[in-house]
Amino acid sequence: MKLGFGEHASSTPHVPLINKGLLIVAGLLCVGLLLPNVRNRVYRQAFAAMQTSGQSGCSEGWYITGYYVPREDELPGPLEEIAVQGLGNMSFSQEFLEQTRTEGWGITRFGWALGSYGGAWHRSDSGALDAGGKPLTVGAVAIDRSVIPQGAQVQIATLPTPWDAKTFRASDVGVGIVGQHIDVFTGTGSAAEQETFRITSENNRVCVSTPAK
Repeated sequence: MKLGFGEHASSTPHVPLINKGLLIVAGLLCVGLLLPNVRNRVYRQAFAAMQTSGQSGCSEGWYITGYYVPREDELPGPLEEIAVQGLGNMSFSQEFLEQTRTEGWGITRFGWALGSYGGAWHRSDSGALDAGGKPLTVGAVAIDRSVIPQGAQVQIATLPTPWDAKTFRASDVGVGIVGQHIDVFTGTGSAAEQETFRITSENNRVCVSTPAK
């Protein structure tokens, strides 16, 4: 602002207070929008380096959820007919099918596993399977492979007992698992479902290690 004669001179131009406030708010909004992407990119680069060097590292701010395998014998009720690949039309408990659609796999009343993926229903005699086609076991976690390498060992000391002392293996993936998000497989049945509620939490500390190649 150009000053005329008789006006008060200052070493810095005067900016109305409301404009300063707007600038600060706008700056914070930009940082808030960009920070998650920047942080995830940094973690991807760091863990990519770990994948080749066999190093380990820890970081904060992770979102932890759980997934499990429902059992049809624990979810009786009205039946719904579906087409199972290789078997044809079969009927299962509606509630069981609903939970299986959400979780990916379920154990039928016949003892074999029913999987929902690729827009179809599938049978597995080996139980619920991970993304690599191997049987799911407690201790597996689903991760974003651009952030944590497949096969890495993961520890989450901020989870409740006994999960805080476990060493997990990054062997699975999930559609909604993106960035700083880890999904812990808790097992089969209603007791495992309750564990998913118990471990779901934000702002966890995660340590990842990968074997040297």
